[in-house]
Amino acid sequence: MTHLATLRRQDVAALAPHAVAVLPIGSLEQHGEHLPLGTDSLLVEAACERALQEREDVALCPTLPYGFSGHHQFAVALSLPPQTLLDVLSALLDSLVAAGFRRVLVVNGHGGNIEMMSQAVKLAALKHPILAGSCSYWQLGRTSRGTPGHAGRFETDAMSAAHPELVAAGGVGPRELPLFDQELVPGLHLERHGEWPRTGGVTDPPGEGDPERGEDILATAADALNAAVDALLRADLPSGGHPADERETP
Repeated sequence: MTHLATLRRQDVAALAPHAVAVLPIGSLEQHGEHLPLGTDSLLVEAACERALQEREDVALCPTLPYGFSGHHQFAVALSLPPQTLLDVLSALLDSLVAAGFRRVLVVNGHGGNIEMMSQAVKLAALKHPILAGSCSYWQLGRTSRGTPGHAGRFETDAMSAAHPELVAAGGVGPRELPLFDQELVPGLHLERHGEWPRTGGVTDPPGEGDPERGEDILATAADALNAAVDALLRADLPSGGHPADERETP
C-alpha cells in the first residue's frame, strides 16, 4: 500500500492509471465519556491499514477527519453541513480524477456521512469516465446491515483492539434504546427532536471493551475491504478518454 501523501507527482502519474485511490472519511465528535472524539476516523484508518498494507495497487489518501455531526453538537463536535460535506467529497473525487485515477473508493467511518458519500460517488460517476465505489467499514462482509450503534459495545470493542490506550473505563449506556434504532415497523426510520441528548450520546451499553471481539470486527472489515478493492480492479472501466491523457508531459 502506498500513502498518497508520501508520493511525488511523477510517482502519482505512474501509479494512478493502474491503482485504486482509497479515500477514508470519519468525524470529530463526542463518543460518550469513555472514547475519544476521533473514534470514527481512527477506526476507519485501522480497517484500511490492516486491509491494504500488503497491496501495491492502492493509493491511500489521508483521512478526511470531519463529517456531518450536527446531532452531536449538544456535547462537542466539529461538523460540516451536509451540502458542504457533499461539495468537499465531490471536489476531492474530482481532484483524484484530475490526478489520473480512474478507480476510486470512499471508505466511511461515520453514520452521518452515508447519504452525502453515496451522492458524491454517484455524481462523480455521472461526470467522469471512472469506476467509483463507496462503503462503510462496519457493513463490509457482514450479513446483518444494522447499525453498530454509537459509542456502544461495537465501537468500544473495536477501539480496545485498535487503540486500547484511548479507551477509558466506566462507559455508560442509555436506559432505553434510542427511537431511531427501534424498528417499530419494518423498514421505517424515525427521528425525534432531542433524542441524542436524551440518550446521553451513547446508543447502547459499551461494556469495558473486549479486544478479541474488536480484532474480529477489524479483521472482518479488512478482509471485505480487500475484496472490495479486488472488485473495482476486476470491473471493466467505462469507454472514453480521461483528462490526464490529454495533459502535456512536463
